[in-house]
Amino acid sequence: MTSFDHVHICCTDLDAMIRFWTDAFGATFVRLRKFGTADGAVVSLAGTQIFIKKIPEGAPMPDASACGLNHIGVRVEDPNVMAETLVEKFGGKLLNKASDDCSFVSVPEGLTFELMRIGADV
Repeated sequence: MTSFDHVHICCTDLDAMIRFWTDAFGATFVRLRKFGTADGAVVSLAGTQIFIKKIPEGAPMPDASACGLNHIGVRVEDPNVMAETLVEKFGGKLLNKASDDCSFVSVPEGLTFELMRIGADV
């Protein structure tokens, strides 16, 4: 079974981005959280989590793949098998195998997917 888990967005103004999602679309603020050492937040829109990560002031600007939509997270039975499928059948590229429970794969047209094992705490 495959399910949609989250959308991950990077920004330079965390408060403004939270307000945007809650005011413009009626998203619900869930909580503040860290993404590594970066400040961030989680909002929910129609049951979908939106992770918002702040790029710290003065930090080097990330490349284009980290601005705006960063990646789409999906839950799958086996992230390794799905990563292999995306690489072999769709011309994807394995970016990072974080663990047996989580891998990042880029596919044509600039989309990046975080593949997470169903039930794993990643």
